Amino acid sequence: MSEGTAGKPKAAQRIQSAAKDLFYRQGIRATGVEEVCRVAEATKMSLYRTYPSKDALIAAILQEDAEEYDAWFAEVTADAKTPVAKLRALFDAIARKLETPDYRGCPMLLAQAEFPDPEHPTHRIVAAFKARVCNNLIELSREAGAKNPQLLGELLAVMFDGAWSSLPYLGGKRAGEVLREGTEIFFRTLLPAE
Repeated sequence: MSEGTAGKPKAAQRIQSAAKDLFYRQGIRATGVEEVCRVAEATKMSLYRTYPSKDALIAAILQEDAEEYDAWFAEVTADAKTPVAKLRALFDAIARKLETPDYRGCPMLLAQAEFPDPEHPTHRIVAAFKARVCNNLIELSREAGAKNPQLLGELLAVMFDGAWSSLPYLGGKRAGEVLREGTEIFFRTLLPAE
């Protein structure tokens, strides 16, 4: 193996990493496979050897995004001792993420916005992921003793996604503040007093 390629990630890893970054920053439809290959320093043959289509590449990235969310959720709630503490830790972490410079929002929602057809594979992958997140919020609300866990979980899911969507007009700092204040109102209204 030559010295130049010894420490270099494999073409498939470079392609997925480059595509993930470009899709997030520029949009999926605005980014062609030629640009992905150029940034990844890979050939189109390398891309299509691993990903038979652009949709397959998108699906791989969305799967990676889902796994990263699961790891992030576990990390930000690890020290929380109760379901209520987990909910608070989660929404505080989301608010902090909103305040990060150059943060464009949820990569899943950004992808789904580009593929509004409910039959498109990208739309279906995101819808399934978001339904799972919502169901997890409902379950956490149930464990926390919510008066109406279904309603609280769905309200939190709407707050979660609405916070990302408000970035362009509220800005990250204000979106984070509104998210924190809004979820506290829901917690006071729908959770038992601590």
